Amino acid sequence: MKITKQIRIWKAGNMYVSYDPNIDVASCGPTKEKARSMLKEAVAIVKEEMKKNTVKEKRKIIIILGPTGSGKSALALRLAKEFDGFLISADSRQVFKGMDVGTNKDPLISAQQDKYSARQVNSSNQPINQLTNNQNFWEGIEECLVDVVAPDEAFSLAEWLKMCKECIDAHPDILPIIVGGTGLYISALVDEYELPGKFDESLREELEKIEKEKGKGKIIEMIKELDLEIEEKIDITNTRRVIRAAEIILTTKKPLARGKGNSKYEFLQIGIDVPRTELYAKLDKRAVEQFEQGLVDETQVLLDKGYSPSLPALSGIGYRQVIRFLNGEITKEQAIELNQRDNRRYGKRQLTWFRRDKRIHWLAGYDAVQALVDKFVSAKDG
Repeated sequence: MKITKQIRIWKAGNMYVSYDPNIDVASCGPTKEKARSMLKEAVAIVKEEMKKNTVKEKRKIIIILGPTGSGKSALALRLAKEFDGFLISADSRQVFKGMDVGTNKDPLISAQQDKYSARQVNSSNQPINQLTNNQNFWEGIEECLVDVVAPDEAFSLAEWLKMCKECIDAHPDILPIIVGGTGLYISALVDEYELPGKFDESLREELEKIEKEKGKGKIIEMIKELDLEIEEKIDITNTRRVIRAAEIILTTKKPLARGKGNSKYEFLQIGIDVPRTELYAKLDKRAVEQFEQGLVDETQVLLDKGYSPSLPALSGIGYRQVIRFLNGEITKEQAIELNQRDNRRYGKRQLTWFRRDKRIHWLAGYDAVQALVDKFVSAKDG
């Protein structure tokens, strides 16, 4: 048990000296009362400084972001290998199981497989993503928050945020590298969005019904009754983002808000800077490759399992075009062209979203990224 020593006061000439031996602080004044009062103030200042100096260093986190097709994953993997890190996916579609080709998942293998040579592949020699004990690996690097729920299961922003933080805390000794293009996920983490503890499933169903009957414009009107600046916070052209934001705002009865700024994390956000023409060429090529890699078969398997084509998971780019092709509404060539067009539009919207955040460092090439990350992880907190 720690013993607290008594404060001492004595007279020295025309002044009184007060001394606190517990933290070795002294003060003086013309009277005992004044000396005691000044000591109290001095002790408070010293204790505050001591508190600041003993604050635990914030956990450093790297975020690699950018538009679809910009090469985020490959760069993040290279960083993870060099800086002893692991990956966390910030992609709202890669959480769905069985949706690999259409969501451009990394070629993951389960924890029980050999990390380099024992990859499983399908008949088209394409890697099969597996989930074993929530652990997936890509060339020996663990990647979290991929293959989390079935395509017909709801998965909210709050759930991703909770799981992301749990994943970070579960890996205390290696560098977290978050990689993805879902801007709302990243903003919620970096800016500590205040989210309700639990979502009302009936509210989500009601919002989806309103969107189908009256369009997402009606939901945006509902949101603006509580948050007039919503257009500056989310991509309002994305129906799923609008519904997610509505769930948060209508549940909390408050604008979509940042937290109080006391995050235990320190972030370095890096955007992959790719010339627009180069990005579009990559997206066009990838759309063709997806069809060659089995996107049609993957979609058919999902439908054969009973998943409704109206599910939000199957409304994403790639799947909705293939479903129209399977229904005989369009040709395969038209499906590919629509896939290319919608990916270009989506990439443009992502860039518009991310460019608003002036904290993001836009870099081209691994060397520039490597140098900035090295400086960040080597620097002291703050």
